[in-house]
Amino acid sequence: MTTKFDLVILNGVVVTASDIGKFDIGIKGHTLTPSFSAEEIAGAEIVDAEGGMVMPGGIDGHVHLCQDLKTGPLGLGGECADNFETGSRSAVCGGTTTIITFATQTRADEDRSLLKVVEAYSARAEATGSYIDYGFHVIIVRDDEDVLETELPVLVEQWGITSCKLFMTYETMRLQDYQLLDVMLAALKHSITTMIHAENGEMIQWLTEKLESKGMMAPYYHALSRPQSVEGEAANRTIVLAELIESPILFVHVGSSASAAVIRAAQTRGYPVFAETCPQYLNLTWEDLKRFHSPTCFENSKMICSPPPGPDSSDQDSLYLGLHNGTFTIFSSDHCPFKYDDPHGKMVGILEHEPSMRGPSREDISFPELAHNKVGSFRMIPNGIPGVETRLPLLFTRGISTGRITPQKFVELTSTNPAKLYGLYPRKGAILPGSDADIVIWHPEGTLPPFTLENKHLHHNVDYTPYEGMKFNNWPRYTILRGKVMWANGVLLGKPYDGEYLKRGPNQLGKGVAHFKKDPRRVAAWVRE
Repeated sequence: MTTKFDLVILNGVVVTASDIGKFDIGIKGHTLTPSFSAEEIAGAEIVDAEGGMVMPGGIDGHVHLCQDLKTGPLGLGGECADNFETGSRSAVCGGTTTIITFATQTRADEDRSLLKVVEAYSARAEATGSYIDYGFHVIIVRDDEDVLETELPVLVEQWGITSCKLFMTYETMRLQDYQLLDVMLAALKHSITTMIHAENGEMIQWLTEKLESKGMMAPYYHALSRPQSVEGEAANRTIVLAELIESPILFVHVGSSASAAVIRAAQTRGYPVFAETCPQYLNLTWEDLKRFHSPTCFENSKMICSPPPGPDSSDQDSLYLGLHNGTFTIFSSDHCPFKYDDPHGKMVGILEHEPSMRGPSREDISFPELAHNKVGSFRMIPNGIPGVETRLPLLFTRGISTGRITPQKFVELTSTNPAKLYGLYPRKGAILPGSDADIVIWHPEGTLPPFTLENKHLHHNVDYTPYEGMKFNNWPRYTILRGKVMWANGVLLGKPYDGEYLKRGPNQLGKGVAHFKKDPRRVAAWVRE
């Protein structure tokens, strides 16, 4: 007798972006199937959710893997600690079944071709394999007209890459306003979503130089070099630029209430502005840059990311409100992993800082000893923290369990909206007949004893977590990728090549209201003719 189903999930509370209810789920092959009778599940593998929440698998649309992030003033920087194998392993253990990572162009001549950049990153993924499904964004740091004109359509048609990221800061990556317009207009022609890292690079440079002139170079001062106005001004300017050419935009890793307010105002006018925030902005503050011993302790470099979290918890309240009211479209990790005790990690902030290197040579001393009583330079510390595995458990513990967001909103932010925004819906981000059987099942309420997180619990290739010591009351019990149980009760069952590359379509969340096309005070409609 041939079984109708390969896997059946029983006794779960199924949560989607719109609904919640007690349902059973049948899976045949890679996809979800309609309802069934008890007789039809004979011979199928059974997963008993025991009353736990059953959700679409997490989609993390902001993950850095296999990158050399040379964003320092001299083109220096760190190397991502996670490759596709270790990063995807960490993701699946935290309930994520799809990641979208970055293929990064540089200003070197060999990186002029976006197609060659993507081919190189694809080779890195194929070399190690991925535990989960993955796709690419492309980071564009040049506005070469011939490349944009000839290669963007190929990226869309052959690779299914329908999103690009542009920077307004970092000397080696930022684009001037006219360059932003050039790339946004080219992307718009091919329905490519433009992602923006919005920080005013010149303000940061000016503040950094003033801090350094006062000898204020320890990791803590990274936050002072990036006050809220740095992000707020850049967000406002980008909205004006994008509106000029009627280009939808997505602001990534929004960390401040100032930026969120600017974005909300544009959304209220009906403009297609989307926004992402991340766990660090809901769980960390400037105080975490003083966590280790003293504000000048170099170990605080572990907490450096850009933009930095807010000075205190008041921004967290505003950002939670943004999750609740729709200001934020998606919730991503911005997993950007650098080891601490490594010459290509956070230690770059000492190794490339000449005053800190006076005295014993690096060959004669271990890195922990080298960092002792050294200040280093926050300007040179690689920006980024790990978080792909903790993204969903943090929002579950501090969002759902506290009542700050509903389970449906959780699914919307972490799975369904990313799928729609990045052209994967309804294959991903849904529990529907025919959708990929990507599922995360949580422990039933109250059955997992609360625990304190330690880095040894995690599966990334990083020697710390910024969330060390935080309390959690739930964690994914099962993660299922296209019908295969990958993670069950704390045991990793999947393999590195279980993941597949995903070709994506265009943004499915809309293009705003039509009246902007009739308002020459805001829009240069003739540019697109």
